[in-house]
Amino acid sequence: MGEESVKGANLGVILIIFAAILALGLIVFMLARNMANTGLTNVSEKLQAAEESEFTDFDGSVVVGQRVHAALSGFKGKKVAVLIATQGFTDKLANDYENHSNEISADWVGTGTSDAEGTGVTLPNLKGTDGLLLDTANITGRENMKLAYAVGPDGKTPMSTSTSSGVDKVATFIQYNALLESTNNEGNVAKGVKGGHTVIKFDNGTYIFDGAFRTEDGKVVFDLDFSNLSKTGMTEMVPGAARFHANLLKDANGVILGVVFQQVGN
Repeated sequence: MGEESVKGANLGVILIIFAAILALGLIVFMLARNMANTGLTNVSEKLQAAEESEFTDFDGSVVVGQRVHAALSGFKGKKVAVLIATQGFTDKLANDYENHSNEISADWVGTGTSDAEGTGVTLPNLKGTDGLLLDTANITGRENMKLAYAVGPDGKTPMSTSTSSGVDKVATFIQYNALLESTNNEGNVAKGVKGGHTVIKFDNGTYIFDGAFRTEDGKVVFDLDFSNLSKTGMTEMVPGAARFHANLLKDANGVILGVVFQQVGN
């Protein structure tokens, strides 16, 4: 009887020790998991901070053309949209702002073309980019470039910009690198809108695009032809010493999609 009591006591001790070890193991596991989660969070935050640091110089600042060229070089091939409006490009825009101060023409975006896709409306003396540039524009080989039009905080009223001679135009940008999805003239990524241009919204110092990058067969579409930006006499040329307003382009959730450059008038 006494031997059985001893065995029972020993078994109880063993069970207590086992329970203690199990509890200690659970505590160690939970501490390790918490440390791992904290570490992953810190790593994720550091990676995000590192990624966003690439855009620090372009958040509501003024940069020179050389910095624009450097940005294009640095972002080339990455999922970053780079939108540029040189003064030369703005000077070649055909349509005056007063004709579109209430809305951006549906012919400019979606599937609109220079002959307005069979609507019977013909736009004479215009060339390339869906008929929005004067025929004096020098964009040889780049007639199918994708554009982005800017609207104000209300999401529909076009923003204005001025030519060198003081004529108001709708703020229009050429898209480079990763291209944005096509939208309708209200900036919505609508079903059936293919192959056209994009409308973005400017609000409180930041451009907003409620969409994603243009894709084909699941891959992001890029325009990596930057050659005209360095050629004298080309409409796209970015002068090295010229000044540009630089603003970030974000999606509706605040994720940075790219950078928008607009040359400061002389």
